[in-house]
Amino acid sequence: MAPVSLAGTAASMVWFRQPTDCPEGASAMTRILLLADEALGWQDLARQLRACPGVTAVQLTHDRATALALLVRFQPDLLVLGSDHLAEPPDPALLALLAQQPSLLLARTLQSHLLHRLLTAGLPLRGLLTWADLDRAAVPVLLAVFSHSPLLVAGPTAAAQLAALWREQVGRPRLSPVEQQLLPLLADWHLTYGAIGARLGIAPATVKGRVRRLAAKLGVTGGRLAVVEAARRQGLLPR
Repeated sequence: MAPVSLAGTAASMVWFRQPTDCPEGASAMTRILLLADEALGWQDLARQLRACPGVTAVQLTHDRATALALLVRFQPDLLVLGSDHLAEPPDPALLALLAQQPSLLLARTLQSHLLHRLLTAGLPLRGLLTWADLDRAAVPVLLAVFSHSPLLVAGPTAAAQLAALWREQVGRPRLSPVEQQLLPLLADWHLTYGAIGARLGIAPATVKGRVRRLAAKLGVTGGRLAVVEAARRQGLLPR
């Protein structure tokens, strides 16, 4: 197996045992690409992967352009993606390639905006892990599962954070698109009911009526202030 030439790039290549060196019965097809973010531990993760039976090669890069080239030329069986690459709207070219590539997302912590990006991007994730889920005993087991199971795998910490986010989302009241548009305007104390109505194309009295309905939906009594404070407590508005 010849190394992929990447002169002048930020890639760091780590070649492991050749397929003929794999123990009998182990998978000999696993080529792994690590697209690292700013989290610490990527080099150590590469070293841990080196000890996994069936891994033939690993390439590590922090650079998206290099990763795009490697996805085409290296043709990995698994991409491990640092979650910071989804912190902002990803490059459409990267998303297009990720859509064809089984991927494992590795995050420091799972947050609702990250899950939203994952859902809207439609990535074919095979696994969702936090760094807290990884240790030397877990890495080979997880790799074996990724290689042989079609199921989505979530580590214990990732699963707990997912469950907490799910409970939080389910527990929130469902707002209509009009109410979602109204809430941030109510939180802008420079805007009167008249100014809010002018922006939405409705009368001030209609704005007041919607505030009363919002108060009932959020389980509070009172007017605009109570609605805004309740929305912030329930995660419907930023604090």
